[in-house]
Amino acid sequence: MRKIIAVLILISASLSMAYPKDNSLISVKVLPLPENRVRIDFQFSKPLKQLPASFITQKPPRLVLDFISTDMQIPSDQKTKTIQLGSLHSYNIVAVGDRVRAILELDRSVSYSGSTAGSVYSLVLNGKSNDLFENSKEVFITNQVVNAKHEIKRIDFRGIEKQGGRVLIDVSDTGIPIDVTQVGKEIVVNFLNTRIPLNLMKRYDVSDFHSPVQIITMQQEGKKVRMTILSKGDYGHFVYQVNKQFMVDVFPLTAEEIRQAKLKKQVFTGKRISLNFQNISIRAVLQLLADFTGINMVVSDKVQGDITLRLNDIPWDQALDIILTTQGLDKRRKGNVMLIDTKASMDKMEEEQLKSQQTIEKLEPIRSDLIQINYAKAADIAVLIKDKQNSLLSDRGKISVDARTNTIWIQDTGTKIEEVRELIKQLDIPVKQVLIEARIVEVTKDFSQDIGIRWGVSRPTHLSGTLEGANELARGTAPANVVPLERRLNLDLAAAPLTGATPASVGIALAKLNDNILLDLELSALESEGRAELISSPRLITTNQQAAVIESGEEIPYQEATSSGATAVAFKKAVLSLKVTPQITPDGKILMDLQINQDTPSPQTFLGVPAIITKEIQTNVLVNNGQTIVLGGIYKQDKNKVINRIPFFGELPVVGILFSNRQITLKNEELLIFITPRIITNALSITTIEGREKDVYK
Repeated sequence: MRKIIAVLILISASLSMAYPKDNSLISVKVLPLPENRVRIDFQFSKPLKQLPASFITQKPPRLVLDFISTDMQIPSDQKTKTIQLGSLHSYNIVAVGDRVRAILELDRSVSYSGSTAGSVYSLVLNGKSNDLFENSKEVFITNQVVNAKHEIKRIDFRGIEKQGGRVLIDVSDTGIPIDVTQVGKEIVVNFLNTRIPLNLMKRYDVSDFHSPVQIITMQQEGKKVRMTILSKGDYGHFVYQVNKQFMVDVFPLTAEEIRQAKLKKQVFTGKRISLNFQNISIRAVLQLLADFTGINMVVSDKVQGDITLRLNDIPWDQALDIILTTQGLDKRRKGNVMLIDTKASMDKMEEEQLKSQQTIEKLEPIRSDLIQINYAKAADIAVLIKDKQNSLLSDRGKISVDARTNTIWIQDTGTKIEEVRELIKQLDIPVKQVLIEARIVEVTKDFSQDIGIRWGVSRPTHLSGTLEGANELARGTAPANVVPLERRLNLDLAAAPLTGATPASVGIALAKLNDNILLDLELSALESEGRAELISSPRLITTNQQAAVIESGEEIPYQEATSSGATAVAFKKAVLSLKVTPQITPDGKILMDLQINQDTPSPQTFLGVPAIITKEIQTNVLVNNGQTIVLGGIYKQDKNKVINRIPFFGELPVVGILFSNRQITLKNEELLIFITPRIITNALSITTIEGREKDVYK
């Protein structure tokens, strides 16, 4: 291994100057995580333009990362280090051509995941061994551009009825040629002449869905995309396509389906033999096969008769199966001895064995056991155990639930109790939680403008703003007192006052006419501008696939008539509410069913019932963990312009403004709704919220 690394270093020294680099690796840090996991942080001079290519080997277990168009500027003491932490034994960093290669030596094959935050690429090595790495060949994820006609758009996984799982692949069009094969525990689907985006080229762990499907692997192999579905147990699958969505349903098989499947898939692997006989005794043929194979064979005395057969170059076990089937015989194998008898005798013998086994079970002593349920509800687990169609209990078994301590008390045989414990071990697991933060921003802008004029003709001691004053002005008589100023203006088109504000005004004696007659003029104007910003931020935590509601506001009381003729007090809600049902997808995204309401009481009523101003959004959205998106927005603008004027005079050019009043009102309302979901993970006593950017380097 050291020789290989030395060669790589020499090659990198000669090639490092031949390729342009646009990024630099400046430091490497290794951090321990809970559950024996390890995180390696690669710090770069600027954010990565693309994720690193990677490949793994099994013997020895090793993970290699290639950072393209990157040079190495890390300290010499960080280039090679022995770590001995979790599954990471050591690492070596070398420059190879136009890339930096990180070689991670592992103690065992484990699964891993990578993510970027700013200029830091973080790689997390899981603590537990991954069966997929142990049983699969080398996997190479490439960043090369593939020129293919079709494309994979989206990957999703969902649980279906009867504890099955469904893999959903959204494709670019309906004409993709697809090849599906099943090899052992794997279903291999090849999408020909197809490419897949780099962000979908991953290994998805879906074991939490309690279906046969455990891991889904997406790879680009030349001009085809290879999807490998690793499953457990005995399972069946359906493959179908609806429009641009390709689906694979994987479901567990019942005992009868397993038996039928084995009969259909029976494979003969024995040494080949040729048989050509006429009217030969069946016992003689069986003796011949026993001599040919060297198998210990016991033939019942009920096996009688002759047979004529001609079999040329076929496996001996297939020849035996043909002979037994045509003669109504059957076989059972115990160790290195094969027993052959008629089917009726064989069935009767197995029936007697079953009765004997049932008798033994009835005689097996009954035990009592108390099982503590940690995360699920004991009542829900008990319903599954004592299901009428698939009960895990024997005829003598009993089960009870103590809701106070969330425990199950079971009475049954030791064998059945162990089966129940194994089921509970798989079902009683912690459920992931999601923190949902909503932000409702409401911005209101108001603007109003009112411009008016008042003017009139009068004498200092006379008035002309009224008919009485005009008469006095004509007769030349004077009132006892001086005329107030406000009564000297006989044309009133002044600006109207607003709540809490009075128009500003300026008045002048515009001219003095003959006989001491004054021409008075007053201009008035009022301009008002306002801005309001209301931010509401409801947030709540709920478990995966569980609905949650949070409300804040008031209930408005009002009276309503009852059927008896009396009145009763009823309440109407005006609240800010958030209703959400999150679902965590296999690739770490969050699918949310959302309803957000912002209700406020209105001053208007109808028959005593208060009106409610409602702002509501209902949607279903898929969001990355920790990502903030805008669910929607409403923009509303009210613009009013009112002109009050004297007919004819107010329409005259230039001087028409002296006979008019103008009011302008502008109101803007804007509503924006943001949502941010974050997955909460619990590890020992430490609670972390995934999705928040980790500020490691400052």
